[in-house]
Amino acid sequence: MNSADVSAMGGSIGDPLVEAGSAGILRVGTDLGIVSLDETAGRLIGMPPEALLGRRIEDIFDLANLGNLMRSGISFSHQIIKLETKHIVCDYVPIIEDDRIVGGALSLLRMLPEDVTDSTDDLGEILRSTNSFLNFDHDGIIVVDRKGIVVLVNQSFAKLFDTTPQTMIGKHIQQAYTNNSQPSRMPLVMETGKPEIGVTHYLNGKQVYASIFPLIKEDRVIGCVGKILFSDIREITLIASRLAASEPRKQQRNITGSEAFFKYDINSIVGQSRKIAELKDILQRVALKTSNILLRGESGTGKELFAHAIHSASNRRYAPFVKMNCAAIPEHLLESELFGYVEGAFTGAKKGGQLGRFEQAHTGTIFLDEIGDMPLYMQAKMLRLLQEKELTPLGSTSSRNVDVRLVAATNSNLEQQVKEGKFREDLYYRLNVVTLTIPPLRERMEDISSIISSFIDKFNVEFGLDVQGLDDEAWDIIRRYDWPGNIRELRNVIESAFNVVVGPLIKREHFPDQLCRLFPREGIESARATAPGAEEFIRASLGKKDISQIVDEFEKLLIHEAIESSHGNKVHAAQLLGISRQGLYKKLQKHAGQDEHPA
Repeated sequence: MNSADVSAMGGSIGDPLVEAGSAGILRVGTDLGIVSLDETAGRLIGMPPEALLGRRIEDIFDLANLGNLMRSGISFSHQIIKLETKHIVCDYVPIIEDDRIVGGALSLLRMLPEDVTDSTDDLGEILRSTNSFLNFDHDGIIVVDRKGIVVLVNQSFAKLFDTTPQTMIGKHIQQAYTNNSQPSRMPLVMETGKPEIGVTHYLNGKQVYASIFPLIKEDRVIGCVGKILFSDIREITLIASRLAASEPRKQQRNITGSEAFFKYDINSIVGQSRKIAELKDILQRVALKTSNILLRGESGTGKELFAHAIHSASNRRYAPFVKMNCAAIPEHLLESELFGYVEGAFTGAKKGGQLGRFEQAHTGTIFLDEIGDMPLYMQAKMLRLLQEKELTPLGSTSSRNVDVRLVAATNSNLEQQVKEGKFREDLYYRLNVVTLTIPPLRERMEDISSIISSFIDKFNVEFGLDVQGLDDEAWDIIRRYDWPGNIRELRNVIESAFNVVVGPLIKREHFPDQLCRLFPREGIESARATAPGAEEFIRASLGKKDISQIVDEFEKLLIHEAIESSHGNKVHAAQLLGISRQGLYKKLQKHAGQDEHPA
C-alpha cells in the first residue's frame, strides 16, 4: 500500500456490514507512533485528534501480539484490540514506499457491544498463541477464519502470487489465490481437522513445500494457517548437497567451469559507507528481477564479488553461476567457449562435443567480465542470444533454447567505444538495462578499516598467525595513499606484509618498498615543521605582494593544510575545500607550474 492510498481507505476490508467511510483511520510510523488520524477515529477512541498525535498506539490500545505483526509489515483483518473495557474490530495494512515499510494504516471498524463476543476474538487468541513459532519476517504465512476468509497474510506469501497482502486480505481463500490452477487445500483441512505437513504445492506455477494446520479451540476448528517451508523446491536439494559437502575433503561440482551454488553473498561485501549501503540496497532489489545487469567500475573494485552477490540474492541462486573473462580467452576460441561445439566441429574437437558457458549456466546466471573487449562478430551473436534466448553451437545447424540471466562487467568507457564503432550500440542498450557503478576505494575510504580487518582475519587463518592490526605509521600510509588498484591492490599489500611481519602489528617496514618511498618520513616531518600559519603569512605578505599574489599563495596554503589534515588523501582534501577531486588536481598543477616558473 502506498501512502497515497491511505486517504482513499474507508470501511472494512471485506466487511459488508460497515458502510464505506464509516471506519476511523489512523496512520502510524514504523515505531507505531500516530502520524495522522481522522475525526471518526478520535470519536471511537474518545479523544480529540490533536491529543493523540505523536503517541504510540500501544500506549492507547491493548494490542497483544498484533503489535509485532504491525512492526513486521503484516496485513491482518477483523482482529480485536482493546481500549480499557471496549473491544474494537480493526484491519491493518502496511504503507510501503520505495520497497520499504514506512508505517501503516489501522482501520477502526466498529465497537463491539459489551455483551457480544465476536468470533474473530477466538482467532485472535489463536494468533496470540501461535505467534511464537511463526516467523513472520521470512516464512510465507497465510491465516483464514472458519469461513475461509483471509485474515492475515505476509509479504513473503503474497509475493508467490506476484501481488501484495492488501489485495488478498478480506477475500475468500479461493478468490485470493489469483493465477492459480489448483484450489487451496485449506478448506479441506478445516473440514477434516487433520494437518497436512510437508506437502508439495503448486502456487502460481511455482513448486513449493508447505504445511497446513487447522486452528482448534475447545475441540472446534476456528480457522487454518498455511506456512511455506521452502518457497523453491530446489532449496531441499541445496540443503542435502550442503550436508553431503560437509564430509571431510568432499567437494561437489556439477559441470566444469560452473559452480552449482553461490560462493559469496551480499554479506561478503565489506563496508558501511553511504555509497556501499545504497549500492547494497539497490542490489537486493534488482537481484529479484530478471533484467540484465551491467557492473561498472575501475579495475580491482570487486565487480565479480558483486556479481556473486546478485546471483545469491536472486531466484536463480540454486542454479549454476558461471563466469568468464572475455579478455582472457583468445579470440578464435571465444565462440566455442561461450556457445559450445558439436563433435567434429573442428580439428581437435572433443568426442561428443562440449557445452558452452551459456548452456552450463542454464536456469542460472552467467557473469561476463571485461565485456568491452569482446570482438564485434561475437557481439552480434551475443545480441541474438539475448533477444531470442537461443544459441547455435559451433558446427551445428540446430539452435538450442537457454534461460540465463546475464551480468556483465567492464572498466571501459562503453559510450566512447560505441562512438568509435568498437562496440555495438544495440548490444550496449541490451546490456545497459540496469547499471550498478561500484565506487573506487579512494571514494569510500571510511570502509578501509573494516576491509583491512577482514583481510587480517583471512590471512591469520591462511598463514597461521595472530596479527592484531597496523601501527600508527602503517595506518598513516594506508590513509594517505590513493589506491589506484583499489581493493585488489590493498589486498596484495596486506598479503605481502603477512609474509614478512613479526609480532602482533604490521609496521611501515613490512609494506612494499615502492609504497613506502611515496611517503618518506623526513618529507612528512619537514612539511609539518615548515608550514606557515595563516596570520603569520598575511602579516609577512602585506605591502610586499599585490592582492592577486597573496590570494594565489593563500590558496596554495589552504590546499597544503587540507592535504595534511586528510593525511594525504586527496578525495578527503577536496571535500574539505568544497571542490571536486579533478579541481584539486588542476590547482595542484597550477601551483606546481608557478613554483617552476616564478613571476
